[in-house]
Amino acid sequence: MNKSKKALIIIVAIIVLAGTGGAAAWYYYANTTDTEQANTASTSNATNIAADDSDDIDWASLPTTNVTLTDEGYAVTAAGTYVLSGSSTGQVTINTDSYVRLVLDGVTIKSSKGAAIYIENAKKTVVQLADGSTNTVEDAATRSDEDIDGAIYSSDDLVINGSGSLTVTANFADGIVGKDDLWITAGNVTVTSVDDGIRGKDSLNISGGTIVINAKGDGMKASNDTDLGKGQLVIAGGDITISSGDDAIKAEQKISITGGTINIKTSVEGIEAPVIVIDDGTITLYASDDGINASASAIITSGLSITINGGTMTIEVGPGDTDAIDSNGDLYVNGGTISITAQVSSFDFDGNGAINGGTVTVNGQRITEMPQQMMGGGGMGGGPQR
Repeated sequence: MNKSKKALIIIVAIIVLAGTGGAAAWYYYANTTDTEQANTASTSNATNIAADDSDDIDWASLPTTNVTLTDEGYAVTAAGTYVLSGSSTGQVTINTDSYVRLVLDGVTIKSSKGAAIYIENAKKTVVQLADGSTNTVEDAATRSDEDIDGAIYSSDDLVINGSGSLTVTANFADGIVGKDDLWITAGNVTVTSVDDGIRGKDSLNISGGTIVINAKGDGMKASNDTDLGKGQLVIAGGDITISSGDDAIKAEQKISITGGTINIKTSVEGIEAPVIVIDDGTITLYASDDGINASASAIITSGLSITINGGTMTIEVGPGDTDAIDSNGDLYVNGGTISITAQVSSFDFDGNGAINGGTVTVNGQRITEMPQQMMGGGGMGGGPQR
């Protein structure tokens, strides 16, 4: 980009109060005649994600309805809590302007029509897995509206919580889809899909639960590549295991990992986004291509970076032109413990890079300097610890 190019930048700082504690989050918007400047600015904002306020909803003030499913399915058209049990070959649908909580208490939904659970409209929907319950959801392999491409599909905000179990089988495309913000805060969730496993468009937020994904496409992703500040994936907790035929964890704008245990058994690229920040957590991954990769997306074309501040990582990549940690921009290791097994390249970066802290081991040898990258893949050089 021509550094002398003039641009008008308007920065608006907004304090957004979220949650019961009144926590503040800073947001900004950059309006510029230079597309690359706007894209770079958007990536520096860490938390442009709506808070999950489902715990603040006064469910007691809303009606509770007990439903035993039949093959006719069930249509929710009003606010409240719906406790579902039984089995169905139909659909559970939601269409209301208010809050809905679906308590799954031993359900089997094997839809012959399309999505098993279809949230057409709601202010927010909570899918709660009842204590000790086992629940199974499966969609049809075909449907009249192919835009409804999840076994569980929500057009609006969706929260999954509770201490029961949920098994999702996606025969058409994706397992769980939220077209706005999607949170998984608890529960034992297993997804098997013919395409992507779990997809939140504006954001995907994992803070708890045990999640197992077997996906022929991407494992989990945040897919918004048109609205700046969205398309973000946050992992703050939980126990996640992914086997994917493509990328395991992917976001179109940013990935932030602050906790949790992540085990990526198979993937093409393990963790991929334009901006990746890892502050904590335990990550074990195998990738046939790059392990952790910062690369451009349709909306973010500059300001690419990987920043590792903490956590414990074990990264193994396959043979060929592969990189364990690859940034098409900047790459900084400031802390954490990183163990890399790579046949060709441990680190590759196109911008600035440095190891400022932490413990980094490459093929059993500790290094304290970032190996010098080479065109087509970084070298295995770098000063060994003496």
